[in-house]
Amino acid sequence: MDKDYLDLARRRFSVRRFDQRPVEPKKLEKVLEAGRIAPSACNNQPVVVYVVQSPEALARLRGATRMAFDAPVVLAVCCDLSRVYHNRHETLYEDYTTREMDASIACDQMMMEATDLGLGTLWARGYDTREVADALGTPEGIVPVCLLDLGYPAEGAVPSRHHEDRRPLEQMVVRI
Repeated sequence: MDKDYLDLARRRFSVRRFDQRPVEPKKLEKVLEAGRIAPSACNNQPVVVYVVQSPEALARLRGATRMAFDAPVVLAVCCDLSRVYHNRHETLYEDYTTREMDASIACDQMMMEATDLGLGTLWARGYDTREVADALGTPEGIVPVCLLDLGYPAEGAVPSRHHEDRRPLEQMVVRI
């Protein structure tokens, strides 16, 4: 596998068609470990990951959102609200917490580990949180933040035609 991070990041794309080969337990554990060691605000470690892979659980999740696609495994990246960092000094955002940030960092690390292992992923957020929480059976205070569809890309799965469209660095970076 590539050892250069930028090559790995460029190789990763949103897979929307998966074959149904199961993800090997050792690979799944490595992906989950990448999420476990992700940084979080004040090291509060609020991330909770639901591994959705039984046919019954996948059917419930797919009933709540099309964002589960046909992946054989979906990682529902959630946050325990009792563990998130609350920035009490924030004045622009009311009751700012780092739940989305902490979950996104863990999701990104799992996504990149999966890519390095030859797996495909799709980061997804187009759903109603309550419906997904109900499908997962999360207890009060455990809130789904995003889904990470995981599996082997189906034959012919390719990046979207917009995958390579990136703004130039000078349009993204402000040097002061």
